[in-house]
Amino acid sequence: MFSIFEILALTSLCASVAQSQFLEPCHLNDDVCFEKSINKALPQVMSENKALGADSCDPLKLDLIEGDMPDIKFKFFSPITTGFKQCVVKNVKMNLDALTIHEVLDCPNLETTGKYEISGRLITLPIEGSGDFKISAGSYNITLDCDFETVVGDDNKAYLSIKSFKQKNEATSPISFDFKNLFNGQKDLADGALTFANQNWKQVSSLLQEPLWYNNIKKILFNVNKYLMTEPLDQIFISS
Repeated sequence: MFSIFEILALTSLCASVAQSQFLEPCHLNDDVCFEKSINKALPQVMSENKALGADSCDPLKLDLIEGDMPDIKFKFFSPITTGFKQCVVKNVKMNLDALTIHEVLDCPNLETTGKYEISGRLITLPIEGSGDFKISAGSYNITLDCDFETVVGDDNKAYLSIKSFKQKNEATSPISFDFKNLFNGQKDLADGALTFANQNWKQVSSLLQEPLWYNNIKKILFNVNKYLMTEPLDQIFISS
């Protein structure tokens, strides 16, 4: 049996969730306004919201990331990525008729830590090992092209929902790779591999980045969809 205080607290929580505005309204085809609206909402998207079932995306925690390429295989266990709240959304192009959006996530500092297993060839160099790892990216651009669908809520209003996405990842400044216990602790081999990785950060990031950023973005867009279901389409875009 709920006490009167618990009922009032629950009522207040539900009211605050219902009344909170995720995206500020913009006129149709006003990409400048929509870009500003997205950037204002970004810290909210990256934060935990238990009422909506949205997990924190900064830090963003995953159970496992696997990479299985012809020349190299790796696993990142319990990876944690920080820095997404510092990202800025740029070059927004929203096409409501086609239900698509193009945008670039410009992130000045992303860092991922966790446990790893790796084996294969790092471009031209053999590599193997397991242990702790840290990848620090100074600047990253993540280009997203998303397809929406409209869904009807319990209130019979139309809402947007991201149904699929494609992404392109590009490191735009040097990346630091730190993998402990490479080659089972053989220092000469480990130091050589790390020096090679850090000197060739652009090529190495291109080799390893897809599984990492795909899984991170997938979780972020899961949060976005949770928030999109709080604001009907006719409240996001103003027709006149």
